[in-house]
Amino acid sequence: MNNINAILGLFFADQNEMVYDKIKISEDLTEDRENNLKMLSFKYLGPVFLTEICNKGNPWNIDLVESALILQNQGSHNEKMFQSFFNINTSNESEDGSVNLSALIASPYTEDIKEIADELCEYILPAIIQGKIVEENFLGSKFKYSKFIQKELTRGLNLIDYSLGSSRKAYWEEQHNYYCVGLIERIVSKDFKSSNLITFDKENLLRKKCLEFIPSYYIMAILPDYYEKLIDETLELFNVTTIYPNIKLIKLHSHEKKMIYLEEYVVDKNIKRSYGVILIEDTEGFNDLNKISFYKKNLRLILDRNKDVQDTILKINPNFRFKRWDTLSNESLNDLEANLDN
Repeated sequence: MNNINAILGLFFADQNEMVYDKIKISEDLTEDRENNLKMLSFKYLGPVFLTEICNKGNPWNIDLVESALILQNQGSHNEKMFQSFFNINTSNESEDGSVNLSALIASPYTEDIKEIADELCEYILPAIIQGKIVEENFLGSKFKYSKFIQKELTRGLNLIDYSLGSSRKAYWEEQHNYYCVGLIERIVSKDFKSSNLITFDKENLLRKKCLEFIPSYYIMAILPDYYEKLIDETLELFNVTTIYPNIKLIKLHSHEKKMIYLEEYVVDKNIKRSYGVILIEDTEGFNDLNKISFYKKNLRLILDRNKDVQDTILKINPNFRFKRWDTLSNESLNDLEANLDN
């Protein structure tokens, strides 16, 4: 894989979970690996469709998943191959339903937006042709090409313009205030793994109020680990085994509602510790609103052990309690969903 050609593919999916893929293979793959790569589109969209099943009439879409890639072996020749891993979705909702356009990218660049944009253009056109075929099949004589192409071009431009981690968009977002509805702590080593959600008590009225602004506590609890494992699986398909992922950012939206999952990590003696916050964009009716920089600072204080964990968590949200909801086992996740999502 050379430079920006590490882009893996672009996928279409409609409201019926049908996925139409345009995979760009940048190195020789076996037939099995190529087929496995094509199946990734379903997996990357999976958690979003779960929310449609659980929450009819209020579908959530993932706009961006970004992961840092941690080098396992400092002597590896692959260390310059990647800096970041992105999964970007743009969604088009109309009276005809919802269509998601998803680009899966592993790139050595995090700021060279022009080069990424130029490369993405090669994907947009084939995807539009695919989309036209799909819409014609669904709508028949009702299909309006001029209306369709305008929507698709706008959506493609939005995809390119998303900036892929660019500081220009980050600066704008950091001026907003956010309310923290949960904190996820994760510890991973060769022989041990844990992941826990810290949030409100079941009886706290704020817990139920926050449900209006998030897909569900269950969904938010599984997303970081879900996408980390999926990125790891994707890298293995391309024989990249010297780096492993750590989720940095997940952005979601549902109509006008926007939310962010933001995570910081540290690796010490082959043990990775990470803390992440689930944030909803400034909304009337909540106190304790803070900017992204506030949450980043306090996550680093926890990781650097400069402050007591419980004191810092209460600073992030004084309404949290210290019951830890396990987010790895099916039994504990079912318990989390039954208690927090009702």
